[in-house]
Amino acid sequence: MNLLSLRYFIEIAKTLNFTQASKNLHVSQPALSQQIHLLEEQLQVKLLHRTTRKVNLTEEGEYLFEKLALSFEQIENTVTSIMEAKTLPTVMKIATIPSAACFYLPKVLRNLYNSLPDMEFSIKETTSAHVIELIKNKEYHIGFIRTPIDFHVVSKEEIQYMEFKKFPIKLVVSSEHHLAVREKVKLKEISKDFFLHYDPIQSPALYQLVNNACKKAGFKPRTICTGSELLTISNLLSSNVGVTMMPVDMFELIKSPHIKALEIEDIYIESSISLIWENSPFLPLNTKYLIDLIT
Repeated sequence: MNLLSLRYFIEIAKTLNFTQASKNLHVSQPALSQQIHLLEEQLQVKLLHRTTRKVNLTEEGEYLFEKLALSFEQIENTVTSIMEAKTLPTVMKIATIPSAACFYLPKVLRNLYNSLPDMEFSIKETTSAHVIELIKNKEYHIGFIRTPIDFHVVSKEEIQYMEFKKFPIKLVVSSEHHLAVREKVKLKEISKDFFLHYDPIQSPALYQLVNNACKKAGFKPRTICTGSELLTISNLLSSNVGVTMMPVDMFELIKSPHIKALEIEDIYIESSISLIWENSPFLPLNTKYLIDLIT
């Protein structure tokens, strides 16, 4: 028994059409029929019900297809990964949160471009949750996310990560807020204020950090709005609609005369930027190079 006959059977089982299967496999129908006939003889079972009009799987054929399909898909994916690891893609795809895109990517890309001048870069700014999905689905090569994050949710078999840089989290208020005249505040002083919170799905790290800090200070945030768009948060803060807590690297993106960042003196919390990539021994060459460059 050879793998080729099994591969031919899987294609017929998928299409239930010898003509279409032969086109997909780039073999003649007689050769395809012969391989299936040999396979049935070796297994001593009938795998297909075939008439002039249609093809159906027998009970044994359905069982064999169910067991083989996933295995062959894994084999093909493994072979593809090995082949891609030996080639240099022309486009390097990077998914990132906005603050990492502004502060770190320019230097990283400049260094990478100096070494690989023919490389094209595709940058996608989005949320941490979306970055993780893009890496898990192998749509992007590397990503920058906000951490800490519950990596039990993200299987370590799928994702590797490395903490990049830490930033303290500050209270951010409108310049018209009564606390804006100060440089330091206790967190409990905003327990009665409306709070601009983070989405627990899109920004899980900040959502959890803020909730834990407020709980430690003895109150629950009076959430008036949730979201992850910095421009929206900035506009609401400027209009004195609520307060929020924000890592200093995020604050630098929306810094203006209309808002102010205050140090939280009774509770110290920090957030970090982390690099993530697919956990695979067959990473593309440019992904390996970029990870080495950053680390």
